[in-house]
Amino acid sequence: MIITLVLFLSLFLGFEAFSQSPEPIPTINTAEYIDVTIEEVVTNPKKYDEKKVILEGEVKEYKYTTSSKGEPFTLFKLIDSDNNEVRVYYEDEHLPFSKGDKVRIMGRYRKHKRYLLFKIKNVIKARTAQIL
Repeated sequence: MIITLVLFLSLFLGFEAFSQSPEPIPTINTAEYIDVTIEEVVTNPKKYDEKKVILEGEVKEYKYTTSSKGEPFTLFKLIDSDNNEVRVYYEDEHLPFSKGDKVRIMGRYRKHKRYLLFKIKNVIKARTAQIL
């Protein structure tokens, strides 16, 4: 558990990208999601807190890791052209990213997410992620 936490937090403290083989990306119904920009989300976090959102941006950095149960997941930062940033985590697989890739994600936004003693801002648990 502690190792998973440390690895997850490393996304927010900076790291180098690691390469792994990609797996297929699932699809879901977009009707219940709000299509917004990263800037809209980070400048008005209360409005989008706990909402399902669709965002597009550039992968700033990413990391492949594994949970304490052995499940793969991907951690990454998504930025827009003005360097507004959200942190994203995607469970169940390693996504085929490269730094600088343009990506479209769908997931639930949280203005704050707690991990033990840490409180992290602007976090999205992605359900899908697609390279554009």
